[in-house]
Amino acid sequence: MKPQKKILSVFIATAFLFPMVNNAQQKQEEQHAKIPKVVANLMEGNLPTRNAKLDIPLSYVQTLYFPYQNDYFSIFIFKIKNQDLNYASPLQTVEQKQETEQNVSQEEQSLTCAADFFFRFYSVGDNGQVKSIHKEIYLPYSDQVDPKEYNPEEENIYAFGTIFPPGRYLLSAAAVSLNSAKIGLIFQDIYLPSSLEFKKSLGLTPLFFVKNMKRIPAPDSSIILYKNRFHYATLEIEPYFEHEFSQNEKLDIFYFILGLAPTEEGTFKFEVSYTYKKDNEDILKFEPRMETIPAPIVSVPLDLSFQDKKIDPGVYILEISIKDQTSKREGIKNIDFIVK
Repeated sequence: MKPQKKILSVFIATAFLFPMVNNAQQKQEEQHAKIPKVVANLMEGNLPTRNAKLDIPLSYVQTLYFPYQNDYFSIFIFKIKNQDLNYASPLQTVEQKQETEQNVSQEEQSLTCAADFFFRFYSVGDNGQVKSIHKEIYLPYSDQVDPKEYNPEEENIYAFGTIFPPGRYLLSAAAVSLNSAKIGLIFQDIYLPSSLEFKKSLGLTPLFFVKNMKRIPAPDSSIILYKNRFHYATLEIEPYFEHEFSQNEKLDIFYFILGLAPTEEGTFKFEVSYTYKKDNEDILKFEPRMETIPAPIVSVPLDLSFQDKKIDPGVYILEISIKDQTSKREGIKNIDFIVK
């Protein structure tokens, strides 16, 4: 069975847009974030034990990263419930309410929230010891939703991206109410591999499924906190981390191949194989494909059926196997998924 090919120019072009991302974000990051003293003291005080503070409960989801020259464009993703962001109706005076109660606009009906997010990244040695502050980022956030669509128990992901060199880091992430009465604080280890790790075998960037993806006019000129999506160069990507699919859906997988050697023409030539496994048994093996592309970035949708036969519900593993035709290096990586 052949996977449905989706290595398009929109993805390939992405690899060559990073100077635009880098220059714009570098200017923004040169203006160091000013973390309020109460938040900075909490980060420092909890650093030795890495204890979380959950006045505003938040949890870390995943770190994604994509190559940029010798560094990575890294995406940091966490999760918060709606109710913990304190969505509420905009405040109105009695006179305003009387004036608008007969004809309230959609914006005035909306529930709104606002909070500040502070991120401090510490450099960490190979022995796990924190060395110094590498970077600090301040991201204000606000949102409004239709009350009819609001679910206080709904959990959404929040993501931002910026450029990082390879290495080990400790992220201290704080969500703060505007009056600083409530603070949520978590710590998360971050590891971005060096290119030296792929001299003998290939690697893949963290695998994730795509729910929706579209082209945007230009890369962001600053770091922005997004809800349920993130921007990567000229792509807006809505990831899907639940990993649950119906039998009629496709697995849209996205990744970079690390360690590929270019051909004399400057392209990348490799063979890729996709296999569905269950209980260490091959359930469906796609026909290997030979690809020759100008950048080692792949986005491909995979069917959950073969010759009109649908895969039975259950827990599966998608195995991706890559063979570089230039260097002869190989690499394998897996990701779990569930068929409902």
